[in-house]
Amino acid sequence: MTAHFCQDILIPCSHGNLEGRLTYKEENKEQAGVIIYPPHPLLAGNMDNNVVTALAETLADHFPVLSFNYRGVGKSFKAEPDLPLFEYWNRLDQNNDFSAIIADTKELIHWSKRFFKNFHLLGYSFGSFIGLSALSEPALSFCGITPPLTEHDFSRLTWLSCKLLLLFAENDNLIGKKKAGLPPHASIHEISNSDHFFLGSEQQVAHIVKSFLLAA
Repeated sequence: MTAHFCQDILIPCSHGNLEGRLTYKEENKEQAGVIIYPPHPLLAGNMDNNVVTALAETLADHFPVLSFNYRGVGKSFKAEPDLPLFEYWNRLDQNNDFSAIIADTKELIHWSKRFFKNFHLLGYSFGSFIGLSALSEPALSFCGITPPLTEHDFSRLTWLSCKLLLLFAENDNLIGKKKAGLPPHASIHEISNSDHFFLGSEQQVAHIVKSFLLAA
């Protein structure tokens, strides 16, 4: 099998750079891309997360994949350099104001056009809310893994005309379950015997997402 290339990059945004990683095979680099939004930084949300890396490695067999870190995480810029990560993100949570994070990642989507003519957007947990909120241009598909439907506003799902996958964990005790009122065109899957973090089920998640994207 052809090896994956992993290229560490810095993505310029208005307030600083976001740390990113491109994972791809040479023969697939002209294909539509996949952008992966990680979970909340205070819940192992970074591009080295177990589910994010499983997705990137699996999907890179067919698509170039862009994963990244939010502001304050890893080598991404810190909006307030003297403030610890927990305090910064906890304040965002308390204020329920993620507009700056959404703005950063809108710029990331725009920047990705230098690599991707078209793209699929994939968000894990909190990342599905941020990714959906940042989506201001057509995507080929949207995939939300354990979307926190009861914690954040996901009403934008109703106007998405692209292919839509929502993937849940059977034993998710971290977020509330709310599956009523979801768009009728959404493909919905539940991973048995798994919790919010999918430890041991990463490949099953990646396989479902891969099958969905290949059919999108």
